[in-house]
Amino acid sequence: MENFKEITLDDAVKLINENASIFKEEILDELNAFYDVAGKIVLSSGATALDNLVVGNDIVIINGDLTVTDTIEDCEGVDSSLLIVLGNVNCKNLITLSSMYITGDLNASNAVLGDSLCDYVLDVGGNIVTKTILDYGHCIAAEQSITVSNVFSFNSVSDKNGVIAQNLERDEMVDDIVEMDDDEKMENLWKTITYIKSGGEIFRESELQN
Repeated sequence: MENFKEITLDDAVKLINENASIFKEEILDELNAFYDVAGKIVLSSGATALDNLVVGNDIVIINGDLTVTDTIEDCEGVDSSLLIVLGNVNCKNLITLSSMYITGDLNASNAVLGDSLCDYVLDVGGNIVTKTILDYGHCIAAEQSITVSNVFSFNSVSDKNGVIAQNLERDEMVDDIVEMDDDEKMENLWKTITYIKSGGEIFRESELQN
């Protein structure tokens, strides 16, 4: 990735200790665990602006604010991955199937989608602001407040005030993100990812008619 450089595990640990304002122990634990598998850490220092960010085998650390025009996504070609942002994140969509830590705010203008079979977390040290959260089996947590219009939650979406109540039911979802199972709608991860990445912004069936 352009503007990224490889750093050692020792350098990454020092960076986290000096710059992580929150989640320090959690990040260090994940960093060591993922390094045993990945074996490579790449770093971008300072404010970072990208069209898209795709995280794969390499551990990715952003030491500063991250602005992504379109989509942040992880687990490219791997079963698990790690993204650490020591700052704020602004993007259109965030799709996570593994572990992400953001020490500042997360502003995703369209959607946040998470599914790790309930194994991993998206931890945000500040606020989360987005239009739609789709928790298909993930832990999505903000240390401050979550501001969101549509929430589907299979596992856990929470902020400083507690659990965020689900207000988007399966039978209310648009057909583009579900499959039929015994005449009932069931969320479909890969259809949802395709829909989001192709520009889909409406997740509630009734909104299509407005």
